[in-house]
Amino acid sequence: MTPSEPGRVWSKVFRRSRISPYVFVVAEAAADQVDQVVAGLGLPRATSNSLLDNAHWATPLLDGAVTRLLTYGLPALPSGTRVYGHRALRLLCHLMDLRAPARALTGERHVPDIDQLLAHLDWQRQAEHQALLAQARTAMANDAQEVLAAVRVFFGDQRLT
Repeated sequence: MTPSEPGRVWSKVFRRSRISPYVFVVAEAAADQVDQVVAGLGLPRATSNSLLDNAHWATPLLDGAVTRLLTYGLPALPSGTRVYGHRALRLLCHLMDLRAPARALTGERHVPDIDQLLAHLDWQRQAEHQALLAQARTAMANDAQEVLAAVRVFFGDQRLT
């Protein structure tokens, strides 16, 4: 775990995205802390950074991912850090000592047990490196349509937008 204010509410660090109920935007003030936690999980990070394009960093996390986007010019999707998936959000809340949502969120079938999430994380750490990188690359998005495409890949054809 990383040091933080004990018992901070999850919504001080994450907010729901307008794009999909499966995507959460990280508050700018907490982006470095989220990045440190994710970097410490032992999962591979995919990157994409070319001279004339946006810069992307993405790490697979459970059935979703954590992404960071740095845009240049007039972006279709603002720069920032995003979390794809309720389970990834809840795991990050646990690892950051945040009070997670007490009830199931929109699109979430039930509130998962933290031990199950930690067990899935252990399994994921042992998964094939290339498959994990492919999962991370799926989350790299430059606009809302690409975010929705990634949500469909990760969570199925969701109509809850």
